[in-house]
Amino acid sequence: MVRYGQRREGFAERALSDALALVAERLDPQPSPWENDPVGWVNTVLREYVWSKQTEILESVRDHRYTAVKSCHDAGKSFIASRAAAWWIDAHPPQSAFVVSTAPTWPQVQAILWREIARAHSRGGLQGKVTLDCVWRLGSKQHGEIVGYGRKPADYNPDAFQGIHQKYVLVLIDEANGVPANLWDAVDTIVTNTYCRVLAIGNPDNPSSHFASVCKANSGWNVIRIDGFQTPNFTDEWVPEYLRDLLLSKEWVEERALRWGKNSPLYTSKVRGEFPIFSDDSLVPPAWLYDAVGRKIPGRTGREPGVMGLDIARTGQDRSVCYRQRGGYVSEVFKTGTGDLVELSEAMKEAMRGKPGLRAVGDEAGVGAGVIDIMQHDGFDIFGYNGGRTPRDTERFLNARSEDFWYLRERFQEGTISLPDDEDLINQLLQLKWRMNGRNKIEVETKDDYRKRTRAGSPDEADALMMAFIGEEMPMIRPEEHESVDSALTRSQLEPDGLNYGQSDPFNVLEVVW
Repeated sequence: MVRYGQRREGFAERALSDALALVAERLDPQPSPWENDPVGWVNTVLREYVWSKQTEILESVRDHRYTAVKSCHDAGKSFIASRAAAWWIDAHPPQSAFVVSTAPTWPQVQAILWREIARAHSRGGLQGKVTLDCVWRLGSKQHGEIVGYGRKPADYNPDAFQGIHQKYVLVLIDEANGVPANLWDAVDTIVTNTYCRVLAIGNPDNPSSHFASVCKANSGWNVIRIDGFQTPNFTDEWVPEYLRDLLLSKEWVEERALRWGKNSPLYTSKVRGEFPIFSDDSLVPPAWLYDAVGRKIPGRTGREPGVMGLDIARTGQDRSVCYRQRGGYVSEVFKTGTGDLVELSEAMKEAMRGKPGLRAVGDEAGVGAGVIDIMQHDGFDIFGYNGGRTPRDTERFLNARSEDFWYLRERFQEGTISLPDDEDLINQLLQLKWRMNGRNKIEVETKDDYRKRTRAGSPDEADALMMAFIGEEMPMIRPEEHESVDSALTRSQLEPDGLNYGQSDPFNVLEVVW
């Protein structure tokens, strides 16, 4: 017969034993069966397929403290980074793992990587909550323990990541090419033990970036390259059909070969997954150029009327391109393949109406003169540009085109220009060349020379950008000195027996204030 006191004592012993077991579990939790099998975790828990290079990335994160992936476009970079994050939190013991991510811009943090992390969380029915502000919490949505978060660009300072002391820390650097060096230094302060990992992944665009330095031999990083021609749509590797539709396509590669040229910097990085090699004769060094994409310019609001630069297509394969710059901030107005001068003039008029103080500069060579004439006749403040004219500084420059592109180059050097993420514009600026000619004058290559050398199209975007900036120094036409015409010229006036577009201002209505 067991006495009551003995039963009570046995219950207390069991309770103490259970409590000690719980403490022991927390202090030394049992490993998950997936802790060393990230690919199996994705296949089984998320019921998703990863192709060979994605498998290599996951296994590298498992095996190496530092992994750098230089990748072509559309290889599933952000997807596999998000799956690495979800596996990391789920497969490691509770409250012992932490994920931090960053990218060059907040939309890249929120709308790309953390959107994929949220999808993985939902698909796998994983613990905790992933919120819209890029935070993963265990427990309640408001008060649960944070086990992961994304950092926005404003947090780029060496103290941003301090205070993270978990045993298993994974740092994801997405779109790593655009992340500044000081943030890489901050990352190193939180991956101090042997169980921590860093995964940096992105397009290898800028050979002057910190990302490029970690991708070099003997950097201490395990470097993985994804060449577009190694992706499943270019090989005999089996993948599910749904996945083929999400990966790099042959059509896109063929289009970029024609538009950019196979030897172009962007083709090298976006298709071949390799850092391009630049020479000293590049007009805009890549470091200056990539620093300008999305830049915030101190003391500039971008609310000024600004200047529009219009490059008018001369051949069927070229495009007419228009950019507007306001205090150094550049935005695209339109790009069109139309060769109809009336349509192009109407597009320009529509873009300029109702914007007091806005002026434009357009290429008046060839058919461009017709658009300039129509616009000026209808009272719009547009100035015809000819890059072959005499430069202001005849001692330094061969012609106006060389001088004006050099002025644009100086804007990049000074940091007073902010570009949109326009691949065609970036590619052209990276490829434009300059030289000191036999008379010791700076000469920027012509459009025809560019086209022949690159075997790509004309640098229409680059020329439109240049004109938008030199327009700041162009003469201003007083509106009261125009005789505005309400309607555009009729199509019959554009026939060969109509206007002579080789002449400037056939209407003789303009007085220019210098």
